[in-house]
Amino acid sequence: MVAPEIKARTIGWQHNSYDAYFCTPGRYAWKKDNLFRKYLPNLDEYVVLNEITKEKIDANFGIDSTVIYNPKSYVSKEKSDMESKVFLAAGRMVYAKGFDTLVEAFRIFAQKNSDWKLLLVGDGEELPAIKDKIKEYGLEKRIYTPGKTSDIKKYFLQSSVLLLPSRWEGMPMIVLESLEIGCPIVAFDIDAMRPLVTNRMEGLIVKEKQDVNAYAQAMLKIAESEDLRKQMHQAALKKTNCFSVDKIMNKWEKLFK
Repeated sequence: MVAPEIKARTIGWQHNSYDAYFCTPGRYAWKKDNLFRKYLPNLDEYVVLNEITKEKIDANFGIDSTVIYNPKSYVSKEKSDMESKVFLAAGRMVYAKGFDTLVEAFRIFAQKNSDWKLLLVGDGEELPAIKDKIKEYGLEKRIYTPGKTSDIKKYFLQSSVLLLPSRWEGMPMIVLESLEIGCPIVAFDIDAMRPLVTNRMEGLIVKEKQDVNAYAQAMLKIAESEDLRKQMHQAALKKTNCFSVDKIMNKWEKLFK
């Protein structure tokens, strides 16, 4: 709104998907489409996190947005050895992250697999309810909740697969971190995953969104095939190069010029 009054280039930066912002009742920019349609053209540039979001933003608001990925947050010489029968899931314990769905899916998974465990790392408003479900299902020895951490790499090195059950994301840093460590990913088919994971390459994409049975089947598939995990491990290490700080910074520098 204030862009025309500023004697400088103005750049907007959208940190979540189009669907999250504009199609989620009661959240973010729900029913604010007209404001965006009126004021976004005042900006010199509008940056989004992936090509799917760009298509939707451009079509709905009549602009030509720019795609710039988030960079990975660290470089690690240490990689997962893919030997641990451990899933990792991490993040804020809130509705958007879908950890409630994950516990339900793991319950189904655990009925058919007795070896793999789940590290569920993080804190938030839904953690008490999640812990109650874990106890209700008798999964205290299969699902561990160590709480919030400032050293997620430590948990990645103990794990072989990242589980991302999110209902929506912008560009999840946890996935970039997973690629860097070489852990394959199991995620639902949300827009944010398109540039990060190709189904059966760096992980498995579950088409049926928030379907606990379908997600549990994907968990079983990756847990029961060491060859599949190791193939995905190599693909993940290759994919991480796309998100180096240098590559992303070059795109921002070009934008500012």
